[in-house]
Amino acid sequence: MFRSRMQSGVALIVAVLFLSATSLIHAAEDSYMIKDRADVSAEAIIADGLLLKPAGVVATIVGTLAFVVTLPFSIPTRSVDKAAQKLIVDPARYTFVRPLGQIESGKSAP
Repeated sequence: MFRSRMQSGVALIVAVLFLSATSLIHAAEDSYMIKDRADVSAEAIIADGLLLKPAGVVATIVGTLAFVVTLPFSIPTRSVDKAAQKLIVDPARYTFVRPLGQIESGKSAP
């Protein structure tokens, strides 16, 4: 009984981490501008609303926890601002600022 719950918990954590990684990758982009709102498909809105936005909330929470844990190491190196930006602000911006259904950012790849 305990073993099956443990395996289920590990599988859930792995799934959440994969979803978090996806949102963190997209959160690295700075610009979220839609050129034409008619180009957003219903599938993109559904996927964003059901998967990416909740994963972004989880990534923001996990990032906040990681920030607090790494704070004793980032204070002496004066990298608190950079750590906060990457672990908290970027995932929160991706989750709460980006328009629903816009999965790719407005930036083009270099």
